[in-house]
Amino acid sequence: MRNDRNERQHLKQVLAAVALGVLTAVGVGCPSSTSVAARPSTSHQPSLSDTDVALAAALLEAADTRRVDTLAIDSGLASSASFVRSLAARTAGQNGITARTAVLRALLADGDTAVAADAAFALGLLRDTAGVPQLARALERTPAVAEAAAWSLGELGGAARPAIERSLAGEPGVALAPVLQASAKLRPVPASLIVPFLEHRDRDVRRAAAYAVTRTRVPAAVRALLAVDVASRVRPDSMAHDDVDADFRSYVARGLGRPVAGDSLSADAAARLRRLLDDPHAQVRVNAARSLATYGVAAREALLARVVDPDANVRVAIAQSLGDVLGPVAADWGDAWAADTGFTYRRSVLASSIRAGARLAALDIANRDAWQLHRDWRYRAAAAQAAAAGSIREIDAIAAPLLGDPDPRVRNSAYGAVLPWADSAAAAGKRYGRTALPEALADPDLFVRASILDALRSHARPADASVAFRAWKAAANDPENDARLAALRVIAAAWARDSGAFTRAFRDSLASTPIPADPVERGVGRTAGPLAHWSASGAVARPSSWYRAQIRDFVLPALEGKPTHASIVTQRGTVVVEFFGADAPLTVANFVALARRGYYDGLAFHRVVPNFVAQDGDPRGDGSGGPGYAIRDELNRRWYNRGAVGMALSGPDTGGSQYFLSHSPQPHLDGHYTVFGHVSAGFDVLDAIVQGDRISRVIIR
Repeated sequence: MRNDRNERQHLKQVLAAVALGVLTAVGVGCPSSTSVAARPSTSHQPSLSDTDVALAAALLEAADTRRVDTLAIDSGLASSASFVRSLAARTAGQNGITARTAVLRALLADGDTAVAADAAFALGLLRDTAGVPQLARALERTPAVAEAAAWSLGELGGAARPAIERSLAGEPGVALAPVLQASAKLRPVPASLIVPFLEHRDRDVRRAAAYAVTRTRVPAAVRALLAVDVASRVRPDSMAHDDVDADFRSYVARGLGRPVAGDSLSADAAARLRRLLDDPHAQVRVNAARSLATYGVAAREALLARVVDPDANVRVAIAQSLGDVLGPVAADWGDAWAADTGFTYRRSVLASSIRAGARLAALDIANRDAWQLHRDWRYRAAAAQAAAAGSIREIDAIAAPLLGDPDPRVRNSAYGAVLPWADSAAAAGKRYGRTALPEALADPDLFVRASILDALRSHARPADASVAFRAWKAAANDPENDARLAALRVIAAAWARDSGAFTRAFRDSLASTPIPADPVERGVGRTAGPLAHWSASGAVARPSSWYRAQIRDFVLPALEGKPTHASIVTQRGTVVVEFFGADAPLTVANFVALARRGYYDGLAFHRVVPNFVAQDGDPRGDGSGGPGYAIRDELNRRWYNRGAVGMALSGPDTGGSQYFLSHSPQPHLDGHYTVFGHVSAGFDVLDAIVQGDRISRVIIR
């Protein structure tokens, strides 16, 4: 048996042999090559040969280490296996290999539409403005190719505006829905071209048009949104997990807020929102409540009547919005407080009341039942978070005393509340004032230190860089990289602001620092001049055999129609997830490994945003915890529709154990967060989950 080094050498020889023909077969540097289009589709040949498996493993390794491995890319693009060609295209995009944009443009005409679609997607990842003409022509191909091409045109923004607007103006043969969705990314949004599609006969087109003009709340679309007959589009027989018209109505509700309706249309818009508060779908009621709250006291009666909504997340959404509706008199909040005793609901009421200028009894330190005094850390943390919405008076009375709490999660919440005031004159001399923050970096909790360093990044100067450098070295043994990354960002910000003030001795200290093993740290650090020699790519951390195992364990079963599944058993029921092993094998492998060792058992959904996501995977419970390592993003063409399962991030390549389940379509996340699965059963359970609900176990099968 070969050792791993010999295996890699053998693979390089195989890749070199395969890649010999790629310059002519694919036409590197020659966008006019036609040989790609002549290649027959391989989408019905799911099995991979041993050579294909080895090549796919090499591509996974290149993607995992972010190595610019053009040999593997070229060999993959020349493969006869559809999956390998698609993976090579995505890897070229993910790894930023701009030298292969011409090849990817040629692949837009590939006979296998999956390959063509992945090539289109990769061009968007690469921000290839020169590819706009080819991407525009790809809008006339199959739905998969057109969707990817439209996504990429949207990513290109202004450079693609003429192509997008031509398509909306009536260019024949294009896929309208994805083009409308892409138009939401243009600034300004071309509302006059979009609003006619609000009455289109195709439900998907209507939905995309409504999304496009309400994602950023376009005032020019309000009159058209009011003209739409939403009542006739309620389908009582529709499946709760697949109602395009419900999405449409929720977008209409989102687009009718007071700031966009203005004086002339506000009465009609508010009346429409009151009717939408009675919609049978909770996601519509959530958006209607949020928009109606922007009308202030005029919405009081309608929203208070809905705090008893049968859906818990609608009640939470209303509680989060009451700060715009109720006044600063604490007595006005009695009915809202009494309507629901749930923790998540009441923490939302507290935050809203503070925002309105009212301090309820639950936040009055003279009250022995005040949340700041509660034995459960969640209540104390919630008190600090509520104070963040108030004035410096609330900060000093509620959050500042919690900076010394024995629980690091409470301290982190308290720092999160006070740090926005750190640079203000009102904070001078206080323990959260800017001059006091270096001393606070002695906190034993890495997430508290990360929060403090994030505050120092604002207006960072060379003196702050010195403090951050010491904090970075002190965090060397932290199990998570958050504090180290935050420290490096302070150094980079100070360098960008005033590099000339960095002393020679400090520059030399930075330049001589051993290069960290963490590629994310290297990627952040290299933005500071003295650390520019740090490489963002990483050395191989795993043997080639490991990557081949992932292909066999997750990719091949997915290609053969036998994907891996997970049953997420919660206190409200079971959500079944089907994993996309061929699209994000390393992410799937990570989740499966964690689940099999019981990592998720007993954890709570620490974040639930109504009509957005339910998020889990933090053993710490406050949203900052993880497994002690990070995995690479695996961006792909799986879109964030309802039920999509994605990796939660704090920046590129920072995924670990936290994941989220989408309540509704979230196109703005497409191509920016890894999608690695989709809910296949249990949508009613997903909809019922509220923040704090626990998972009993996750079963992999």
